[in-house]
Amino acid sequence: MQEYTLERSVEVDITCSVEEVYNLWEDLENVPRWIPLVKEVKVLPGSEQLSRWKFGLGAPLLTEWTSRITQRIPMQSIAWESVSGLPNHGCAQFFPTDRGCRLRLKLAFNLPGGIVGALIKGIGVERWLEANLVESLKRFQTLIEEEVLRKAVR
Repeated sequence: MQEYTLERSVEVDITCSVEEVYNLWEDLENVPRWIPLVKEVKVLPGSEQLSRWKFGLGAPLLTEWTSRITQRIPMQSIAWESVSGLPNHGCAQFFPTDRGCRLRLKLAFNLPGGIVGALIKGIGVERWLEANLVESLKRFQTLIEEEVLRKAVR
């Protein structure tokens, strides 16, 4: 049974510095604050490169995996891949702009083939995932811009 790879890339422009955006994103345990489908991220004790993820709509539609950071270039990018559970990989990239930072998020999930894969494709999971990623990055943008503004006012 052939797997089906679902890949998406979305971007958002943020009126904060690359350093501010990178620093908030780098702390993976923050991710559930802006991606509602991510229920929990825990960095594993003794290894800041490994983290345990819980993802989904809630029981019984919940999946877990362990991810490993495969590349970390401060103020430029963070890349990862799953080492157990749901096969996936991705990268968050940070680009300076005239107004702050452009954040590009690339994600890829390997989904089952066969009848299950056809069903997943048939219900429009690609459009659904992209819409959720766009919404999540807009939520991230609002969150960080409000936090930075709050700090500046103090």
